Amino acid sequence: MNKKNFALYLGFILIIALAFFLRLYRLDERVFHHDEAAVGYFTYKLFNDGIYSYDPSFHGPFMYYVTAWIFRLFGDSDYSARLLPALLGAAMIFLLVPLRRYIGDLGMIIAAFFLAFSPSFLYYSRFYREDIFIAFFSMLMLVCAVKYAEKYATEKYSIVRLFYLFLGASALAIMAALKENAYIAMAIIAFFLLLVFIRERAYKDLAGKFRRLDKKVLFITGEGLFFILVFLVVFSLFYTGKLLDFHGMYAAFEKAISHWYEMHRIQRIGGPYFFYLSIIALYELPILIFGVLGMAYHCGCETKKETLLTILLSYWVAADILYLIPGYYPALGRFLPTSYIPSSIVVFFPLLILGFIAVLKSRNLFFAFLTYWAMTNLIAYSYIQEKVPWLVMNPLLPLVIIAAAYMGELISLINLSKKDEYLRVYQTRLKFDSLMNPSKNDWYSWVHQTRGIAAIIFIVMLSAFFVYSSVNLNYYKYTNPAEPLIQAAQPPQKFSLFLAKINEISSQYQNRSTEIQLTDGEIETQFLWYMRHFNNIKWRASIDSELTAPLIVVHDSDEKHEPDIVQQRLSGYQRLDSAKMSWHFFKPSDITLDYLLYRKMDREPGEYRVVLFYKPRY
Repeated sequence: MNKKNFALYLGFILIIALAFFLRLYRLDERVFHHDEAAVGYFTYKLFNDGIYSYDPSFHGPFMYYVTAWIFRLFGDSDYSARLLPALLGAAMIFLLVPLRRYIGDLGMIIAAFFLAFSPSFLYYSRFYREDIFIAFFSMLMLVCAVKYAEKYATEKYSIVRLFYLFLGASALAIMAALKENAYIAMAIIAFFLLLVFIRERAYKDLAGKFRRLDKKVLFITGEGLFFILVFLVVFSLFYTGKLLDFHGMYAAFEKAISHWYEMHRIQRIGGPYFFYLSIIALYELPILIFGVLGMAYHCGCETKKETLLTILLSYWVAADILYLIPGYYPALGRFLPTSYIPSSIVVFFPLLILGFIAVLKSRNLFFAFLTYWAMTNLIAYSYIQEKVPWLVMNPLLPLVIIAAAYMGELISLINLSKKDEYLRVYQTRLKFDSLMNPSKNDWYSWVHQTRGIAAIIFIVMLSAFFVYSSVNLNYYKYTNPAEPLIQAAQPPQKFSLFLAKINEISSQYQNRSTEIQLTDGEIETQFLWYMRHFNNIKWRASIDSELTAPLIVVHDSDEKHEPDIVQQRLSGYQRLDSAKMSWHFFKPSDITLDYLLYRKMDREPGEYRVVLFYKPRY
């Protein structure tokens, strides 16, 4: 191993170590999000009582079962609940190693850096939800597909292909047992395979090959059936507990699809088509910039970039005109496609076509798939009206790999010691006869060096802001509702004082048997998790009833003033004001330099306020 490789591998190891540290450090400091509290309580019920029933609102069984096992090892706590997401969020960096020959050594290091420090990946690695699990198993599937394709490319059949098929099918089934958006991933993969089938013209004489018992076709068919069988077995075990329960599997699938289609139809958590694109631009700017450049570079678009850019801009100008027309001529609006086709499809349609073309035409199928993967995920989640920030990781993951590979090649070309190589590349590309004049070599060398230095400075500045945003979000402003990655259901950190006071007062009475009266039904989700060890909670008590418990929780609103009403009837109680969630409704005017750098808003956030009345014994 030479010094250069030693430095690269040492850097890779250090990044991995830092990734684990960043994810495990003070993992339980942030109070549980509303969704974390819900799935945490259901996991506790499984761990404590052995009770689990599939509800698509709270996703599939895999995370509950593996976390219940963690609870058995380390106890049920905020830290242990978030332990597996943290470990998988860091461990997925190891999965870059099998991709090294495609993205390069430097690309592997940069991808590791992106995954370790990404505001999105780091935040949701410290978050008890299924999405970082989905990202890990998506990466595992990609690795299995790549290694299978490598073995497939060799002339001699290898039994190792079955291992990669087994591992890939298990990963896909686990994704389906994690969260229902795995069905979107399945549709994306299936359509990609169809495009590859067309690209390779595998349909030619297909029936004849079966009649002739062509070994290659028979092996692929058998392996396909093996993949499906493994998937069904793993899926069935998680959802039904049986080896192959087709009725139970169909019931789970039907329940998932019908529930989430209804959530999309009613737009339960709707949002604009650019919801995820804006999050990526705000937090993951180097990944977005170099990901877009990398898609053009690796998929063979660099020689036609002017034509391609002209077509894209022309399309989007035409789309803008169609959106503007109804404002001036309302009667024409109902005849325009923009009035009945969702904006996400209208705006992103050419990008979807580019993804298809990349698969059909690109010489580099690996990067063609990554491009297709990024485009289809961005369009699918932009279309679906269930806009939540953690879904941004689905289009972001392939962008990370593309951006890292492109940056690796770009930095390699900026090696200032390779003066002759620069000249040769630019002589070939620019085709200027004057470049053949050796007297001009110093001039062009200086130009290339200057461009290289400027590119390095640009990359360093972007990367520094990238790390700054991540550290600021994850360790300083992790409950600030001005951060778009934080959904409004996240309680402010002062809620931890609320919980601490409950534990303090209960220790003065009967500890976990201390009576707690809860008049606010909306806080039940947080209480189900944080009060899971308490056995004397009076749920949904009326404020008109006799309130005598040492701990009383009341909702505080500007309209009803319930805490003031209750306080007038209490004697010897003290009051602690808190909130179970906070939010900002964003406006275009909020996007200022102060906001971009420091997340400063010109107004206080809205809050769902709660009040704790407590009666100290001493």
